[in-house]
Formats: sequence, C-alpha cells, structure tokens
Amino acid sequence: MRLLFSLLFLLTFVFGSGVMGPSNKAFDDNDMFNPEILKIDEKKYLGNFVPDVNVILENGKNTNLYSLIKGKPTILLLSYYTCGGTCPVRVDNLNKLIKETGLKDRDFIVLNLSFDEKDNLETLKKFKEIHGPFTKQWVFGLIKKEEIRKLTDSVGFRFFFVERDKTFVHPNVYIFLSPEGRITRYLYGVKPSEMDIRIALAESTQNKISLNSVVDLALLVCFTYDPSRSRYVVNPTLLFGGIGFSALFLVVSSAILLNKLRSKEV
Repeated sequence: MRLLFSLLFLLTFVFGSGVMGPSNKAFDDNDMFNPEILKIDEKKYLGNFVPDVNVILENGKNTNLYSLIKGKPTILLLSYYTCGGTCPVRVDNLNKLIKETGLKDRDFIVLNLSFDEKDNLETLKKFKEIHGPFTKQWVFGLIKKEEIRKLTDSVGFRFFFVERDKTFVHPNVYIFLSPEGRITRYLYGVKPSEMDIRIALAESTQNKISLNSVVDLALLVCFTYDPSRSRYVVNPTLLFGGIGFSALFLVVSSAILLNKLRSKEV
C-alpha cells in the first residue's frame, strides 16, 4: 500500500494524478503502476470539437456546455469534488494565479466539471466553500452520468477508480478550448505560469483578436510550445533570426563607419 501511494505521489508531480491512457492495464504483474496510461494522444484530439453535453450548475439549473462557454476562450478542468489529492491543488493554483495577475481582467471562462458520477450539488458547494472565493471567470458544474464518458473521451481524458485506495487515478491537465469549442492546447501539471496561460488563451482566440489580446498574440511569435516540458519556450527560429539580423546590422554599420573614416582621411 505504501509503495502504491509513493508511486502515485511521484507520478503526480511528473505527469499529474493519474490517467487511463493508451494501455488499458494500469498495473503490471508486479503490482507496479504503469506510467504509459498517463499520456494523452494529443495529435488525435487537438482540433476536435467537444460535445455539447448537459451540465448541472450549482443552483440546480440544467444547461449545456456551449451556452456556458458563450463564445469565449475556455479552460476546461476535469476533476472531482471529493478529491483529497491534486484536484484542489490544480484549482487553487489557477484561481490564485488569476487573482494575482492581469488575468483577472481578461474575458475567458474556467469551466470546472466533475467526472465522478457520485458528486452532487452538496459536494460541489462544499468544495467551493472550502476553496473559494473564486474570480468571475469560474463556472462549476456536474455532468449527467450518461454523458461523463462522452465528454472525457472526446478530449482523451481517461480515468479509473482504484477500489482499494478509494480514489480516482486521472491526468492533471488544463484543457484549452476555442470560443467555438475546439480543443487548442493541453497544459499539464498543477501549477501553470501566467505566461503559459496567457499564450494558450491567445492561441485559442487567434480568429477573434481584441485589444487586450494583442500583446498576448505577439507572444505567439516569440514563443513556441514544447510538448516535452508542457510549456512555451523561446522560438528558436526567431532567436537565431534575431541573432542573424543583429549580426547583419553590425556588419553594415561597421562598413558605413569605416567608409566615412576613409573619406575623411582622403
């Protein structure tokens, strides 16, 4: 039992808190956790539209996912409200980041939906009471039992329940959706950076440029997404191009200066 928790704890900070991925076998014959199940085949899902599933809000109202997005870029968080592990950490860190940065003034949605069919309005409200208050961007909801897999399968988010430990194993991932509901980016982990969030949001709204997003869109030119680190890094093409341009400018400037000196000597 201790070995299992140790492995899950280690994998949480590398990939997330667990997932059912390409392999259907979570543990091998030696009762060791299989890390391969923590992978989402991004190439298979990026660019796809998520289904317009029914969502139950904290006030008990039934609505649909697309009406919650309201044509805005969206960060989709799939978690469960009774989680004693990384789900609340992922939520708390993003909420804190939004509160403490310029993100709080941006027009986007953070949609937190539970994939646990046992969650209800009581567990949802208790979660919000413990971890709130939340910024205006946040929306919390439940998904009807028959539509949970429909949504999670559409984004490659696979999970399973470990009966002996009474916990879900699932990936820790922030899923970015375009205003039209198309999957545009996955960011893994439980502590995203402001820059990564800003760029991922700008990336999802390239066809709807606003005054607030101009600077963020400019970052897309300077940075490129590195899937191996699940973060944005300086664009090497732009970097080497800038070095080349600087070198060319230096050579030309030196040539002009040298020519002027020679002219004076004559």
